[in-house]
Amino acid sequence: MTDGNLQLAASKRELRRRAAAVRDGIDPARRAEWSSLACRHAWKWLEETGAKSLMFYVPFRSELDTSPLIEWCWKEKREIILPRVHAGSGELSLHKVKSWNELVQGAYGIPEPAETSPAIREEDGPSVVFVPGLAFDDRGGRLGYGRGYYDRLWANFFRGSASGARANTVWVGTAYGAQMLPEVPMDVHDAYMDMVITEEGMLYCQAKGD
Repeated sequence: MTDGNLQLAASKRELRRRAAAVRDGIDPARRAEWSSLACRHAWKWLEETGAKSLMFYVPFRSELDTSPLIEWCWKEKREIILPRVHAGSGELSLHKVKSWNELVQGAYGIPEPAETSPAIREEDGPSVVFVPGLAFDDRGGRLGYGRGYYDRLWANFFRGSASGARANTVWVGTAYGAQMLPEVPMDVHDAYMDMVITEEGMLYCQAKGD
C-alpha cells in the first residue's frame, strides 16, 4: 500500500469515528422524526418515477429508518429486495422479501433474508438501491463502514450494465442532514450515489467523481 493510500485509509478511519459519533448523538425522537420525513420525500419521488423494484437495507442502530418506506412499498405491491451478507466472500446476495417474518438475525446482528431464501438472478436486479452510510457529500460521495459490501455491489452493477441489464439503476444514499459533509474522501473503488435523501429532501448529485 502506498503512502497516499495509507493516509487515505487513516483519514477515513478518523472520519468514520467522528461521523458515527455525530449520528449516534442525534436524539432518538429527532431521528424518528427525520426518518419519517425522509421516507415521505422518497415515497413522493417513487410515485413520480413509478419504480417498482427496490432494494433497501434493514435499519440498524442509529441509521435512518427506512421501515415506513418498505411497508408502504409492500402495501402498494412493489417488489422489495433486501441483502444478505456473506462475510467470508465479502459479497451481498439479493433476495425478494414480502414481509418482516422472512428475516432472521444475520451477520453483525442485522436482520436479513434467511439462508434458505433463493437469491435473485442478475437480470432481476432492482431499479433503485437505497444505501446507508456514515456520511455523504453533494457529489454523491459516501463514507461507509469500511467493509466494502456496497462498493463491491456497486462495481458489480456497473460491470453488469455493459449488457444494459443495470444501466438505469439509481443509487440513493440515505442520511440525516447532519451527516452531510462538504467532501467525503473517496478512492477508485468507492461507490458514488446518484442521489442522497435526508429529512430536507432529495439531493441530485453531480456526475460521479467530478
